[in-house]
Amino acid sequence: MKKTLLICLLLTLLLTGCGRTSKPAPEMTAVPTQAPTTAPTPAPTPEPTPEPTPDNTAAVSAALNEIDSMIDAGRCYDAFRALAALEEKYSTDEAARLKCEERFEQFDELLKAQEPESGTELSRTFAVRGGGVLAIDAFSGPVLVTVTDVNAALEGNPNPPAVTFYVRQGEVGETNLPAGTYHVAYQVGYRWFGAEDGFGEYCTAGELPEPLVFEFYMDGQWASTSKFKITL
Repeated sequence: MKKTLLICLLLTLLLTGCGRTSKPAPEMTAVPTQAPTTAPTPAPTPEPTPEPTPDNTAAVSAALNEIDSMIDAGRCYDAFRALAALEEKYSTDEAARLKCEERFEQFDELLKAQEPESGTELSRTFAVRGGGVLAIDAFSGPVLVTVTDVNAALEGNPNPPAVTFYVRQGEVGETNLPAGTYHVAYQVGYRWFGAEDGFGEYCTAGELPEPLVFEFYMDGQWASTSKFKITL
């Protein structure tokens, strides 16, 4: 009985072992590692070759000679504008710019020498001078002043009496007026180019907001008149 039980147990163990299947070990596949890629260093950008500076000496000299011809012909306003345009054209050329500035200084001295004296009347259409005094202090620049008879203009006179006079910068100029009411207009300029061109475009025009009234008084044997002083 014991032998029979032992034999059965052995058979059972053998049958159980025979039914098992062993799984194969998983295959390990090596994955190749990729080395990190490094971007190539760009080649340095070459510095641009600077263009050679053009020689403007001949062109500037020719233009200055033409400007001198304008000055000799009395065309000071045209010459001044041409010189300003020339300096602007060659503003990046140091040598040319210095030549223009040198000519400007010479030209400026010439214009100052031709400037009218303060109080010089460039035109007058009053029948009499009168005892009233209008004084102009030219603080901001040289001034051209025009004084017009308001009453005559209101009466329909197409050419009312007027006087135009000049005052140099930093000085006081005067003109005499008869009793009456006057409109005062003015131009504050930079340089005087002559009676024909005046200040040209280089000026600021203005007028007094209210007319000036000049009165004449008699006190026995004493006469007194109005006097105004205006700073421009």
